[in-house]
Amino acid sequence: MKLRIARADEAEWINARYAEVRFLPSDLSREVVVIAEIDGQPAGLGRLVDVDDRSCELGGMLVFDPFRGRGVARAIIDELLRHARDRDVYCIPFADLEPLYAAAGFTPATDAPDSVREKFEWCQRTYDRPVVLGVRRQSRRSGTKAAALPPHS
Repeated sequence: MKLRIARADEAEWINARYAEVRFLPSDLSREVVVIAEIDGQPAGLGRLVDVDDRSCELGGMLVFDPFRGRGVARAIIDELLRHARDRDVYCIPFADLEPLYAAAGFTPATDAPDSVREKFEWCQRTYDRPVVLGVRRQSRRSGTKAAALPPHS
């Protein structure tokens, strides 16, 4: 599997894939989009959106059907987290994907920046499947990931 940062000339293709699943479009001028490839074929993509100097949002996770079950989503998540630059990272996955995000260090969030909260509410209204709000907090003193709390039941 090869992971790479999307090029500006791929924006139309990326946004067409997102439109197919009713995800919001990407703006590559303010986001990091990672594309996973297997055997030279696009296998999936995801994005990291700047929220402010202390936080960002990981989203737009999409793995194409022929490549599911091959670790593509986790590889994209890990690569996007490398670009988070010691900021808190929020995510709004479908509820059935919560274990995937918990394994990457995300815990249930009870608060979030306004733009993330607004997107969470939009997702709740837009999708037929339930979504959850998660966060992977960074320690402000040491610059390392804070100890993860166990996920709620």
